[in-house]
Amino acid sequence: MPPVDGPRKTSVPPLRSGCPISLSSGRRAMASAKVSKQHDMAFDGVRVMLTPERATELLEHNQLNRPVKDQHVKRIASQIVSGKWRFNGDTIKISDDGGILDGQHRLWAIIEAKVAVETIIIRGIAREAFATIDTVRAPRSGGDTLSLLGVSRHRNIVSGALCWYLRHRRGVLESYRAPQNRVENSDIEAAFEQNRNIAKAVDKAMRIRRLANPSVIGFVYYVASTRNPALAERMMAVLENPAGVSVTDAFFMLRSHFASGFDPKKRDPVQSIALAFKALNAAHNDLELKHLKWQSQGQVAEEFPRLNIMADKAEAA
Repeated sequence: MPPVDGPRKTSVPPLRSGCPISLSSGRRAMASAKVSKQHDMAFDGVRVMLTPERATELLEHNQLNRPVKDQHVKRIASQIVSGKWRFNGDTIKISDDGGILDGQHRLWAIIEAKVAVETIIIRGIAREAFATIDTVRAPRSGGDTLSLLGVSRHRNIVSGALCWYLRHRRGVLESYRAPQNRVENSDIEAAFEQNRNIAKAVDKAMRIRRLANPSVIGFVYYVASTRNPALAERMMAVLENPAGVSVTDAFFMLRSHFASGFDPKKRDPVQSIALAFKALNAAHNDLELKHLKWQSQGQVAEEFPRLNIMADKAEAA
């Protein structure tokens, strides 16, 4: 395995799990000669299908010995294996002496995934240019992705709501911070194509943005509306204006929790979703509550609540 966040000690890439790179001296000589020959052939700016074998050759010729971040390699490899990695014009930049200036993690990911990837290889970059690579690039957000799909309002909030929707679908709400549960922009794009009305849900959630996180409420409202539209509307009505509602009403208690003085941006989103689900379940069953809470830790810890509010045909009509 390559060192995590540490320099490699030799120019030959270390072993990665499942993809040995132990090459004979003859094979190394052939690989180096092949790379040198490609360099002599003015290989600048060529679009290629980069195979794991070719990636191995490029890494073997690399002399820069930069740290390898294993988690980043796994993230890219996962995208490749799942078919979400797309040709986007990004390049593998190689110095005039064969060092990998940019693209080292992509090369490792191709080896890890054991899948060829289409990319562009640029050769002949001065090694001194390394200090300027990726120093001013702004990362693309989920909101940027949605802008290309025609979303013009609250793009980042809609993106956040889609992230919560995907985490809920995957059953990882409580462990959403784990690297393996990261939501990629490609996931957001695909989810929005199938759930475009979530943008309307966020529009409505923005009315109470000073009370609760609109990404969280937009997600909860959207999911609830797909199962029980009338109940979802009542929840939003009480959250916006609780006048005339009993203090034992589940949605009144949910609003009281949100109005408890915490900054909506600092409130635990997982707890907010759990309490919203519990309030929806209680309201669906016409239950009056003395309190609304979710115990996530300790000896009496509760499981994350399931949302059981499906309207029957008569109620939906």
